[in-house]
Amino acid sequence: MKVSPTKSIFFLLTVILFNACSGNSDAGKNPFARNNNQTANSISEIVAHDDVEELGKIIKLPAAPNEATYSEIKPNSGEPNNVKLVVILKFSTAAANQIAASAEGYKPPTPADVDAEDWFPPELIAKSQESGDASLKGVEYGANDFLQPPYASGRLTRINDTNYFVLELFSS
Repeated sequence: MKVSPTKSIFFLLTVILFNACSGNSDAGKNPFARNNNQTANSISEIVAHDDVEELGKIIKLPAAPNEATYSEIKPNSGEPNNVKLVVILKFSTAAANQIAASAEGYKPPTPADVDAEDWFPPELIAKSQESGDASLKGVEYGANDFLQPPYASGRLTRINDTNYFVLELFSS
């Protein structure tokens, strides 16, 4: 069977046209959501830090934490002004109760779930496996006591039956 050059060119142009018109499948998606098709190298780009002194320069700390682990997550959309800071804080029982009481003044406490990340402390990862859905159950409060530019909004979640808090701050 012989195919004419005209038919071959028509077929090639049709394929190119359909490819070009496929559109942007990322439109309307959460810019902070992880792409499940990421390679192992790009997933490992999330770097967790544990320097409390350095964290104190980035956000306000109403009390000195016993432990702190944090990571800045930049959105997939590449917008440099949108940054999410996720901070895991462990306080003494007295400090944790004081922080929760203060945060309650900004927003009434509501039940909340937080997805556990692989860089969270082992105690929280183990606790997330208890729920069966890899999430941490807790109570959400206002994060106002921690806000400092460039972070303008966020949420503070105290994980049930612990002195751990998950702080999520957003730059815009």
